[in-house]
Amino acid sequence: MRILWNEATSGAPELDPLWDALRGYFRKVARADTEVTLRHVSVSGNYVRSLYTELLNNRAVVENAIAAEREGFDAVVLGCWADPLWEAREAVDIPVVGIGEAAMLLATTLGSRFAVITVAPGVVPTIEIDLRLYGLEDRAITRPVRSLDPPSDLELLVESVTDPHRRLIPNFERVARKCIEDGAEVIVVGCGYYGPILSLHGYNEIPGTGVPVVDCSAAGLKLAEALVDLSKAIGLHKSTALYFRRPPREVLERVRRVHGLT
Repeated sequence: MRILWNEATSGAPELDPLWDALRGYFRKVARADTEVTLRHVSVSGNYVRSLYTELLNNRAVVENAIAAEREGFDAVVLGCWADPLWEAREAVDIPVVGIGEAAMLLATTLGSRFAVITVAPGVVPTIEIDLRLYGLEDRAITRPVRSLDPPSDLELLVESVTDPHRRLIPNFERVARKCIEDGAEVIVVGCGYYGPILSLHGYNEIPGTGVPVVDCSAAGLKLAEALVDLSKAIGLHKSTALYFRRPPREVLERVRRVHGLT
């Protein structure tokens, strides 16, 4: 099985320790017969804390998905919460998984109500929109999406790859315990980087509470494997009745040419 891990960033070299950690993480989480390829987009503003900059990044993310299908990948995982999930699903026939959707769906099987902790206030609107779009607001607490305080920055991210206990985990737990006070039975990590970092360091529960911590990236990767398995075993595939029906191939190619994508 071949899965493309579709990054929304251009792969900044200062984050090489993170990219290396992710590749090791894929080997830990995926099945032995699953090959996961990490691929960055060719063009990215490397900023997803804005709905507008997310819009600009999303075109390149969908283009990666189109290329992956043509290259024979079995599935695509969109490795950032700020994702064009429905657009990518429409554009290709292979399974496309968003880590945010996968994590929140998984959370509903682990507890009655969940909360999402993300990296900064600018990402909160994106995830709140996803909650409404996916119909999961009633399974989340009041003010279901909250951010690290202080918010994440490049220094914290690089530091946390090797030492999340110094600042990341205390920060995360402060916010998580407030969510738990407000009724959260499950905490979802709202970042495709911090989820793997916490998992690699064995952090999967808020201490002393019984509240599990869902690694969104693991949820996305395992759902992708399951969808490929179901497709091969019983022919299960996405609906083409309306929302995810791909436009005629010639129309899609014509529009992509107009935008200089072919």
